[in-house]
Amino acid sequence: MKIKFAHISDVHLGAWRNERINELGYKALEKLIDFIIKEKVDFVILSGDLYDVSNPKVEVIDLATKAMKKLKDVNIPVYGIMGSHDFSPSNKSMVRPLFTAGLYIDAWVPELTVDNKIKLNFLVDPKTKIKIAGIRARKRSLEIEEYRELDREFLETEKGPKIFIFHTMLSELKPKEFKDMESAPKSLLPQNFDYYAGGHLHKTVPEILNEESITLKISERNNIIYPGYVFPTDFRELERNKQGGFCLVSGEIKGENLDLNVKFIPIKVIDIENISLDCTNKVVSTVLSELEEKLSNRDYQDKIVTIRLFGPLSSGKTYDIKINEIIQNFKEKGAYEVLINKNALTTEEYQAISISTGKSNEEIETALIKEHAGKVRINNFTTVKLEKKIYQLLNIFGTERHSGTKVMDYNDSLKQSFLNIFEVQKSKELKQ
Repeated sequence: MKIKFAHISDVHLGAWRNERINELGYKALEKLIDFIIKEKVDFVILSGDLYDVSNPKVEVIDLATKAMKKLKDVNIPVYGIMGSHDFSPSNKSMVRPLFTAGLYIDAWVPELTVDNKIKLNFLVDPKTKIKIAGIRARKRSLEIEEYRELDREFLETEKGPKIFIFHTMLSELKPKEFKDMESAPKSLLPQNFDYYAGGHLHKTVPEILNEESITLKISERNNIIYPGYVFPTDFRELERNKQGGFCLVSGEIKGENLDLNVKFIPIKVIDIENISLDCTNKVVSTVLSELEEKLSNRDYQDKIVTIRLFGPLSSGKTYDIKINEIIQNFKEKGAYEVLINKNALTTEEYQAISISTGKSNEEIETALIKEHAGKVRINNFTTVKLEKKIYQLLNIFGTERHSGTKVMDYNDSLKQSFLNIFEVQKSKELKQ
């Protein structure tokens, strides 16, 4: 039996503060949906992070709902999980209504066994009879603990063609630029699945998929696939890849297994022009002159322009380089939108901070926690243990107060959670 499915991940609808760039992300999703329908796939796998936040704007929810409805109307089911950005510790993620309406089918179907193991039940695609299971993500990769509690025997001994969906970075596949991010070893994944549909890693893995016209044969040693993002979600991604996409997987069912090939399909919605200018030992007027020269020598019509300024100026202040004026000049040349990054632009008066530029908020948070946890000494707490405690604490502080819960009760709950995390027994003073 021949099969075909689409594997998408990290859509991150609404990721940009700039609404004009957000509109390009929406356009990318629309193009993707149209392509999927044209290809007449059997189903879609969505490996998490449909939204950039768990409670996005109504306009974003409406757009996602229309996209899912468009697939349902042509009988293409979408199987997926919540990503770390979709997840809400208070269970108020706006992915839930999509699950409830049957527009997005939740592959995270857990139940607790008598020996406190997590048993993941399989979904069965009615058309292909492929069995699908997945584990949803949590903030700061806290789902890693749940991998360790899985009833692996049930998952691994189940017969038939199987796909596993996950939204976790695997240590063995982690790129150098993500070295500080929390990850899990490949060994935590349940074995004996034909295809592992990954999310969270904003990069195609294997990287060879990004090469033009490459079709990759899925094998037992090469069956973990990350499709990357649908549309760039930050400045660095606009610089690096300029476009996103998804994976189109095709093949056939052979007995108990899947014989598959995968191809990366790029989704291009706009041209991007990158400018990188080393300002080392230059004065402000020289930097502005060089930008003016680049402005006059290239075509920027209907393009996103990214400008990265870096290095120590020999004199002057970084704020003497007026961002708004530069943006206006490029827009007058027809640029669709202009983004300027001068985080690495310094003067001799200032020293660089310890965090590398070009990092995402999550990477910066991870690096700062790792840096400071290594400087703190608490009895019986290793550095690694303290890092985990900090993540747990941040997760608790992200818990919303439920409707009808008194502020005093909510505050008491937070205090008790803090004490439990750091293994502190209440003293008489604390009780009072």
